[in-house]
Amino acid sequence: MNQSLVAAVSVFSAAFALAIAAMGSALAQGNATGKALESIARQPEARGPITQSLIVGLAFIESLTLYVLLIAIVLIFVNPFTK
Repeated sequence: MNQSLVAAVSVFSAAFALAIAAMGSALAQGNATGKALESIARQPEARGPITQSLIVGLAFIESLTLYVLLIAIVLIFVNPFTK
């Protein structure tokens, strides 16, 4: 296969994967934050545990986006599909 074609497809794939991951992460974080604020509004005395759970959940959601970023960097700079 042509090296420039492989490089172009790799860059496109990395950009597409990052866009999808960022969109999914943003939607999930917005949903989680909204639900946490809803539950704090219903039970203000449970603010501490809800906030802790929210922070842990947001960290897990963001870690998935960082994994996609790592894969995209590997695809762009250390492309395993080229010789």
